[in-house]
Amino acid sequence: MVRIGRLSASVAAAVLTAAALCAPAARAQSLQRLTVQTFTLGSDVGRPQAGTPFHLVVTLYVRENVAQIANLELPMLAELELLGDERVVRADSRGTTYRETIAVLAHRAGTIVVAPAILAAIDARDGRAKQYYSNGLTLQIGAAPGQGIADGVAVAASVGRFAVQVTIWVLGGLCAIALIVLVFRRRPAVRAALAPAPEPLVPPLARERSPRERLRDALTVLRAEPTRGTAVRARAAVWNALGASEGVTLADVLARTQATEPSLRGVLVALERAAFTYDADLRPAIDDACDALQRYLTT
Repeated sequence: MVRIGRLSASVAAAVLTAAALCAPAARAQSLQRLTVQTFTLGSDVGRPQAGTPFHLVVTLYVRENVAQIANLELPMLAELELLGDERVVRADSRGTTYRETIAVLAHRAGTIVVAPAILAAIDARDGRAKQYYSNGLTLQIGAAPGQGIADGVAVAASVGRFAVQVTIWVLGGLCAIALIVLVFRRRPAVRAALAPAPEPLVPPLARERSPRERLRDALTVLRAEPTRGTAVRARAAVWNALGASEGVTLADVLARTQATEPSLRGVLVALERAAFTYDADLRPAIDDACDALQRYLTT
């Protein structure tokens, strides 16, 4: 699966300017001319377990015969421990296959979402600078062997402590009642008038915010804190406002009925770029995302 995003005009201009000023450095860092056939991200284990190493595999196939693949960014692994990686490039007359195997370790059970890998290159078919995205991954991490027994022991110990505390409270209450009875048993009981119980306060129901209000909140936060983490949260908020879960791809969201409006599609594409672009393009990408959000909110 390959998703393609065209690099912004400002980024392309910056690359051309750098090439004119620093020819040796530009040759070392210039974008390759490639015809991308497939670009995937996978796991060698269907259901990994917490505490047991497994591998993420990035596979790229291009039509050209090249010695190496440059400008490829691996996905961020914030919730996984990186143990090491291995890269293999095989080239022949039919093209080049790039495979990178990343050893990782999950420390907790549950759902972990891995963002797509990103490749920046010149599309050999039309000569334009583009970004290619692999698929993302949603990993269901199972509990480590023996974790269930340990959790059961912990729960049993907690229940036992609670039972002891309840017993102490009950005995203390009975002793207090017995003491009161002994002190006041010779006094006539005085019946006190009971005041009517106050009516319970019912909190007003919180109004659910509309999708446009959520997009306005995302714009405010992104302008106040223009970082990659904020861009990822803003993207998730817009995804949620359109009723899409975090595991779906940009293509899936663009296919939804709610995303047919051109200005909203521009917002989705701009936030995708801001969330996953390379560091040098991060601030321009966030500015473009803010502009797209502003245009959509003023229409």
